[in-house]
Amino acid sequence: MNKVFKVFVFGLVALLLTACGNVEAKQGMTAQDVFEKAKDASAKLKNVRTHISYDDFWKTTAPDERYSVKYEMTSDAALQPEIVKQDVKVRPQPINGDPWDAEVYKVNDRVFIKDTKVKEWEELQSGSIAELFGSMIENVQPTLDLAFFNDFKNDFVLEPIDYGYNLRLSLSREQYKEFKKTLYLSNNGSDTDVDVVDSEFPLINKFDIVIGIDSKSFYVTDFKMTLDTTTYSMVQVDGNSHRVKQTINAVYSHYDNVDDVKVPAELLEAAAN
Repeated sequence: MNKVFKVFVFGLVALLLTACGNVEAKQGMTAQDVFEKAKDASAKLKNVRTHISYDDFWKTTAPDERYSVKYEMTSDAALQPEIVKQDVKVRPQPINGDPWDAEVYKVNDRVFIKDTKVKEWEELQSGSIAELFGSMIENVQPTLDLAFFNDFKNDFVLEPIDYGYNLRLSLSREQYKEFKKTLYLSNNGSDTDVDVVDSEFPLINKFDIVIGIDSKSFYVTDFKMTLDTTTYSMVQVDGNSHRVKQTINAVYSHYDNVDDVKVPAELLEAAAN
């Protein structure tokens, strides 16, 4: 009995020492250290599976319009070179239209879509899924583009969690405007877009970003964004305002363990031309 008890105590002490060591390791890392290690790890990632839930709502006062839609997206992607297969479910509010599903393939810089409305393959002229789902989704899938956050890396707050780290980001009004400019320019925006941002006055009800990172591989495990803003124009006198509410939840898995993406022959032929 005493021997069993001693073994139990020894095991418990060893477990506590290991836990303490993990805490100290986590405490020794800064948010910037974790950010850079995650960016390095992402650059080496060969393939990944991604699931995204995206709720998008906007409302304007002049004209009085509103739109609400929910997207569910699941993709398998090879990253070097980039080949992505994505299944999409689009569920607008009934007042905004009928639900529809789509298959999307991206082969390098060519994007093709076939949905339940058209039922034929079409190529997006922009070569970017931002044309379909907005610029933020373009930076979130097939994996999170951490380079997008380079200008904000010193604003991240580090939170140790069970499996690794959370990087938390909350921005002020001026930082939010810089974030929007970065978002526009990341999708080949123009100086006109930047001028529009400078002419706006945003009220930020909530804007939080959380990036989950594994402590062993430093791969990004998940991304969460909650945005609720009301933006007023400072150059128009019609009292126009633009309310935006968005939530993005992305989960990344199957790192370097995704089956090869099978691209339809007709799309491979089109992409080669």
